[in-house]
Amino acid sequence: MSIQVKDTNKENVEIKVMQFAGGERHVQVDATRLNQLAGQIFIQAQINNSQDLMDYLLIENVLLNQGLELHVEMPYFPYARQDRICATGQAFSLDIMTKLLNINTEKFPQQRKSITVWDAHSATTAKRLNENTQFLKIENVQPSEIIAQDAKLMNILIAENSVLVCPDAGAKLRTANLATAINPLRNQNIEIIQCEKKRNPLTGKLMNSQVNATDLTGKTAVICDDICDGGATFIGIAEELIKLNCAYVVLYVTHGIFSKGMQVFDGLVDQIFTTNSLTQQHDKNLNIIYFNRE
Repeated sequence: MSIQVKDTNKENVEIKVMQFAGGERHVQVDATRLNQLAGQIFIQAQINNSQDLMDYLLIENVLLNQGLELHVEMPYFPYARQDRICATGQAFSLDIMTKLLNINTEKFPQQRKSITVWDAHSATTAKRLNENTQFLKIENVQPSEIIAQDAKLMNILIAENSVLVCPDAGAKLRTANLATAINPLRNQNIEIIQCEKKRNPLTGKLMNSQVNATDLTGKTAVICDDICDGGATFIGIAEELIKLNCAYVVLYVTHGIFSKGMQVFDGLVDQIFTTNSLTQQHDKNLNIIYFNRE
């Protein structure tokens, strides 16, 4: 199950999940175990699809009705990418998602103590969480904290020949924060290479990528972003980096969806790093960071 519930002693609470023939989801917590629960409950919610999201809302409903205090970690926050309306006829999905989280809180607003997300897509995500949900504490884990747990990637970043590649304007703050975190470990500040990309506002399809550099001979380029879906953005950037004589290309994304598979990066990206925020398949070039704050 992609959702884990632990009691105050960090012991697992078993939850049975099923689906009715009509498609409706159903959860059941053993009544005896439920009555034994008290105080704080910790939920680790790995949301891979809409079914997982519905399961989470049902589980939360059971626990809140029991009068328990919830501390939620939702590494990949669903619909965070749809953080604005880009064209007429589109829904503001992030706004709906954050408001949806309030369904269970009308009776017990003080019981939802905290929610932690990993590397939220944009500042809008945190803003909507603050505006639209009744979590008392909202925390966004920065990529620098996650990357610090992986010695292999850290060694790449602090090497003298490495440069940081910022894939677009939306990633500037994320890239700058990572540079600030690793610079004290280097002999000199890491160079940041800015990129620009254009998308079709109606389809979201990438139109082109531009790397603002002239020569990267012998350099190791580390592209840093929050999400990789099909990979078109990073494929386009990697192609441009290779044209600039870059010796080695590394991609770090906090949330690896990889909907087109890993083979699309063959011959372009030498190593890929991502976290366990989403379920991953084994690949020879994929490194998974099992991030844990405990």
